[in-house]
Amino acid sequence: MTNNLKNFCQSCGMPFDEAHKDQIGKEKNGADSPYCVYCYQNGVFSDPDATLEDMVVKGVAQKSEQMTEEEARAELYRFLPKLARWAR
Repeated sequence: MTNNLKNFCQSCGMPFDEAHKDQIGKEKNGADSPYCVYCYQNGVFSDPDATLEDMVVKGVAQKSEQMTEEEARAELYRFLPKLARWAR
């Protein structure tokens, strides 16, 4: 994982800034995970069968107020594959 991505959920890309510190998911032992609580909790993914396309669809819906669907989709396809869950 590149250093500039470590402050993002490694599944959906949610920022882990000061406003979102309480939304970091947890491992089974209670340690912080690299994922947010919406993607990961107690050591497991909330949707273990999710695909990159599924995450893009969710992200497009969240970004719809900020940009067009096409812009959001393009941005997400550039960003999400760099995150640990989707990097291959």
